[in-house]
Amino acid sequence: MNTHSDGNERAKRTSPRPADDPQRRATILHAAQVCFAQDGFHRTTMRAVARQAGLAEGTLYHHFRSKDDLLLGLFGALGEQARDSLDPAALAALNLRDFLRAFLAAPLAALAQDEAGLLRVILSEGLIRRDLGRAFAEGLNGTADLGAQALSARPELRDVDTGELLRTGLTLVLGHCVRGALSGDPLPDPQVTAARVADVLLALLAAERA
Repeated sequence: MNTHSDGNERAKRTSPRPADDPQRRATILHAAQVCFAQDGFHRTTMRAVARQAGLAEGTLYHHFRSKDDLLLGLFGALGEQARDSLDPAALAALNLRDFLRAFLAAPLAALAQDEAGLLRVILSEGLIRRDLGRAFAEGLNGTADLGAQALSARPELRDVDTGELLRTGLTLVLGHCVRGALSGDPLPDPQVTAARVADVLLALLAAERA
């Protein structure tokens, strides 16, 4: 047994991390996304991610302890990117259809950046690993809650569960993405898909009030 090697590995996992460098963290996450898309989650190693990022493996462990940490980091970055692209003040000035289109296009645009590579990893791991699947679902719910807060002030939606409305919309958007990912097709155009899903949501609202 190599006790020296085991000790080094334990030190990597238990020693406190220094403050994250946001730029380096982003570089690492991009490298992980490339590796996961090319080789799959299970075949990718931390060493391969470090090499792709142009960093020493030890530096990688200062920021992320494992591949699970990397995937969770990608989930978080994806959600942040979608939420950062949503301007509450600008959304508030839109009519309901345009609001829904803009809101639903944001996560689609974030997912489309690597031709569904990250989505395939999310599907393959999230459906098997409950903790990872839950983390992705919580990210979607957080995005829905952000939009629901902006919608809740609209008089025409006073009797509507706006959070559930937007979660339904995000589920439909994700369904479009899954269909494309399973067939190997490119992700659907964010604006076109968001417009179609927005029309479906408006039709559901109209049917409930009829």
